[in-house]
This record gives sequence, structure tokens and C-alpha cells, in this order.
Amino acid sequence: AWSRMLSRGASVEIDAVYFNPAGLTKLGDGFHISLSSQSIFQTQTITSTFPYLNEQEYTGKISAPVFPSVYLAYKTGKFVFSFGFLAIGGGGGAAFERGVPMMEVPISTLAPTFKSLGVDGYTVNMEFNGTSVYWGLQGGVSYEINDHISVFAGARYIMAKNTYKGHLRDITLLRPEAAGGPVAAEVFISGLSTMANGAGSSMQPIIEGGGGELTWDQVVALGVITPEESAALQGGLVQMGFPQETVAAMNIIQAQGAYFGTAAKLGATAPLMADQDGDITQTGSGITPIIGANLSFFEDNLNIGMKYEFMTKMDLTNEVPDGKGFFIGYNDDQTRKYMFPDGAKTNADIPAMLSIGVDYRIIDPLKVSVTYHTYFDKNTGWAKEAEDATPSAPVIDKNFWEFAIGLEYSITDNFLLSGGYLRAQTGVTQAYQSNLGFSLTTNTMAFGGAYKINDMFRLNLGGYYTMYDEQTYDMSYEGLDGTVTPYKETYLKSTFAVAIGVDIAIGAKK
Repeated sequence: AWSRMLSRGASVEIDAVYFNPAGLTKLGDGFHISLSSQSIFQTQTITSTFPYLNEQEYTGKISAPVFPSVYLAYKTGKFVFSFGFLAIGGGGGAAFERGVPMMEVPISTLAPTFKSLGVDGYTVNMEFNGTSVYWGLQGGVSYEINDHISVFAGARYIMAKNTYKGHLRDITLLRPEAAGGPVAAEVFISGLSTMANGAGSSMQPIIEGGGGELTWDQVVALGVITPEESAALQGGLVQMGFPQETVAAMNIIQAQGAYFGTAAKLGATAPLMADQDGDITQTGSGITPIIGANLSFFEDNLNIGMKYEFMTKMDLTNEVPDGKGFFIGYNDDQTRKYMFPDGAKTNADIPAMLSIGVDYRIIDPLKVSVTYHTYFDKNTGWAKEAEDATPSAPVIDKNFWEFAIGLEYSITDNFLLSGGYLRAQTGVTQAYQSNLGFSLTTNTMAFGGAYKINDMFRLNLGGYYTMYDEQTYDMSYEGLDGTVTPYKETYLKSTFAVAIGVDIAIGAKK
């Protein structure tokens, strides 16, 4: 029903189990069941202007062929006991066959960094896949105070699971045959580290002999090294990215430090270029208390539904096989640092939500519905943690909100058509957005209908298309040689879905 109308905040039908549980008291006595599923398909596109990438567009295909909802309600007198099972979030999988920019940008910088050594490009075999689903089990009790007012109290238990799988393989630096041809990046960088360490070590006798403070010209003049050896040592530093004038002004201790520093940096970088696979599972659970109220006036032609879902406190815990958390560097104690450390917890609180819906039957066949939702993102643990870490760059600027308007027109007593529009306004800042998840403002259009087969069965059909506002951000990346490269990243999505459902009334009496 939502997929054909988009505004269900004041529903008094069986889907009110989720959208307006206090409104369930308007059902007839007996059992009511709703079985439905959406098939959702989304394309995510990340475009990067980083100048060294082989290609700038990364596309992910997301599909959730089955996105089910099950609602059950039993009404007896003034009481309604309800149960719901549905996917609160996620529900599909995303496949980026070329990975995402954050994985490839560091690799792409190797070509300009080692240009002086003949490197003029790179290749990499990269893939990234993710899935996410938040299942919800909900139960509660609705009570009719009088013909005009009813209330609800209940809770939802949420089980969350995210998975990330992918690989980085066959990272190769391209060189012309004259420079040695293609070479594995790990081998190339490791070899440079060994050479830099050897060059630094070769200067140790000069330092031990008291010549550490001498310039290149001075050690050559004293016959400690030949002009050719001096030129080779200086040229090595220039090839590794140090400006010629800087190298020329160095004394021997400074030159050795530059070599050893470069050797250490290259030595730490080389393992990052080795083949690696990622296999991460994140799981967590939480409980959402829910309260609601429903108000009806003018012989039920005007109905107002209100629902408040309290914040769900939840942490996600990483489960990662050894070495499969995407190796990204070293900790201070020189142990390996992973993007997803095994056992690490990430706050994933679900924000509190306020829903207000109004349905008004203008004339007997025509009903207008409006719904407003706001999500109190700023109060979540993850938003507060981010703000504490970087007070000058909060991840939330304004709370997320949605406004929907829907129309429902009864062609006959058994057949109706409906349509709707929904605006969803995100409130996140650039600090929130990432290649692994981004939030954009959207506009959604929906259309569908319902057919009452008989007094027991009603069929719902609907579909919607969501258009996202493209968002572009200024970025920067610091390479191995300390060079900072500015670039832009643009995020965009598109989504369409179709849905089918059946409402069943067993022994219900109006």
C-alpha cells in the first residue's frame, strides 16, 4: 500500500501495524493479515576527478528482489494485539565490480610518484561487494479510549547484519620495456626500499669519521667520495621525489636521514600493494520502544495518526577472519592496522522518529493523505562521537525529514487507484559521506491500486521511482611524497521498485 501511495501515516488498515498502530482500533473484530513484498533495484554512482585514476566513474548495482513485510492484528472489542515482521533498512546487496575510489586512489598515485623511475601507469584487479539488512520484529497493544481517541504501546526488536567482501589483486606498475617493463608494485617498492636503505648505510662511515656535518662538495674535496659517487647519491634522492635544490643543500647526516626515512616509508608501503581479500561481517541488535495515538473526527472522514519511535541503542561488532579486514597501514606499535579490525565495535544507533499523518476524505470516492516524518539523527551515539572527535566538522547539520502527499480514488466499491509524492531531505554534512555509504536528498513518485476480490481478500499493487539530488564535494589526498592533490567526488543514486501484497480479513466484523 505504501508503494502505491507513499503517505500512510494515518492508515487505519492492516498496514497501520507499522505506520499508525494506534489506528488499528478502526479495524473490524477478528484476525487481519497482510503479506507483501517489494522488489527494489538501485544504481549507485561515484565519480572522482582524481587525475591519476584509469577511469573516473564507479558504478554499483544494488538489488533486493524480495523485501518482505508481514503484519498481523487481532481485534477484540476495544483492544487490538498486533505483530509485525519487516526489513527496517537495507535488504539488498551492492556490487562494485571495479571497487570504489577510496581503494584505488592510493594505488593511482604510484605512477606520478615514481615517474622519474620510468613508471607511467598502473593496473589493478579490484572488486567490492556489500550487503545490509535490518530485520524488525514488532509487537504491541492498541486501545480505543472512545470513538475519537485510541492509543498504542509496543516495541520492535531489530537484528542488524552488514557484510563487506572484496579484493585487491595484481597491482602492477607499468613501465616501457626500456625501463624494465611491467613490474609488481610490491616488488618494485620493496626493491626501492632496499636500495634506499643501502644508500643510507653507505654514508655511515663518513659520519663515523666525523664528516656528518660536511656538504657534498666538502666530502668530495676531501677525497672521501668521488664526484661520481656524490652525483649518484644526490640523484637517488632526486629520483625519490626530493627537489634538486633541497638535496644540494643537505649535509651528509641530513642526506642519510632522507634515505633512511624514505626506505622506512617505502618498506611500510610495499605490503599494502600485496594481494589481499576482505571478508567482514558486522552484527548487532537493539530494541525500539514505540508509542502512538490516533484521533478521528467528522464520522471518521478526518483521521490523524501519530507515532513516536524512541532511539534504538545499538552497536555493530566486526567478525573478520585473520588478515581479511583490508590492511591499510601500521599502528604505533607496528602491528598491522585494518580498516575493519576484528572485534571492533561501531556505534549504529537508529535515531528516534516522529510520524504525523492526516487523512481526509474530501468526497466519498476521494481521500487525501499527508505524512510528515522527522528523524532525530543529532541525538544518536555515532553523531555525538563524530562531533566530539571533530567539533568543527559535525556529521549532522540538520535532522533528516520526509513529507509525503498521496491521493486515493475509488473507481468502484471494489477497485481504487492511488498515487503519491514524497520529498526526503537529508541533513548530513560532507563529514558523513563516504564511498561505503552516502545520504542524498530525494524526490519519489508512486502509482498503483487495490482490488477487493471479496470480503476476505484485497490485492495491492504499486510501484515507485526515486530521483536523487546529485552531490559534489571537494576532496584532497596526500601521496607518498607528501604532495597534496585536490579533486572532487560526486555521489548519485537512482531507485525503482515494484510491490505486490494481499490483505486478508478472517472473521472480521465491521
